[in-house]
Amino acid sequence: MHAVNAERRQWPTSSGAAFAKQFPVFMRTALMAAWILAGLVVGKIVQTVVEDPRVYGQDSHAYWLAAQGELSYSRAAGTLDAYLYSPAFLWMLKPLSWLPWSFFLAAWTVLLLVIAVWLVRPLRWPWAVPLFIYCLPEVLVNNIFLLLAMVAVLGMRWPAMWAFPVLTKVTMGLGLLWFARRGQWKKFMVGAVVTALVVLVGCVLQPQAWLEWFEFLVSNRDGTKDGVALFALRCVIAIALVLTASRFNMPWLLAPAMLMASPVLVSIVPAALLVAVPRLAMAGDVGRVDVGDPERHGLFGAAVRSG
Repeated sequence: MHAVNAERRQWPTSSGAAFAKQFPVFMRTALMAAWILAGLVVGKIVQTVVEDPRVYGQDSHAYWLAAQGELSYSRAAGTLDAYLYSPAFLWMLKPLSWLPWSFFLAAWTVLLLVIAVWLVRPLRWPWAVPLFIYCLPEVLVNNIFLLLAMVAVLGMRWPAMWAFPVLTKVTMGLGLLWFARRGQWKKFMVGAVVTALVVLVGCVLQPQAWLEWFEFLVSNRDGTKDGVALFALRCVIAIALVLTASRFNMPWLLAPAMLMASPVLVSIVPAALLVAVPRLAMAGDVGRVDVGDPERHGLFGAAVRSG
């Protein structure tokens, strides 16, 4: 059994190395495309900032405002300073909310940059740099997609972390299906029970705030910018990706699955989730996150090595 498990953990090594050796032109083309795309992202960032400098920190400002005083879901989704997440998210932010806005903005920016560096750190620089650049639109608006990317990686080891996406962007918590599909019911229950306990405690401590959030979710169920039909289709695709990932032991598919399940998918900001793909590809065993040398972890390791 130990030998079988060891073989499973190292399965991507031979296939990834073989792919890179067999298709070196593809690997060089992919790297060139990654840099071209990174240049386009930089151009888009510059254009956005020039057109509206207030875009910097626009999402985290909503978090900061909501944590300042009495929580309200009166602002419609998609409007400036609209707070969309559960009251539990503000529990995490409360210490930071005591800071003046400029200090809060700096702290949130640093947090996102640290996560971005952590996500790309195992990669060699020809791949790490463009992937880091893909994170910058998210850093600019100060959303939580990089936190969700980190949860996708660490949630393989600590399933309780999947409570975070469920209690913020709701549909993006579908990563728990990974454990259910594989029959790892203990890990599935850990994530589900922790989420339920947070909700239960919240309803006891702040019943009105949680009721307002539930009402907000129901009243905005058709509020996705790309339309409810397309959002439903994206969620179906996301579930199919997770089930496929769990069936064939491809945890890296969790990142695109979460991207597809994002309530809002009309800009390049959510694409920061895909930067979790290399680290997820390094998850050799279910529930185990290997943060070692990417050269030992299949196609993505081979891609890095070829750079």
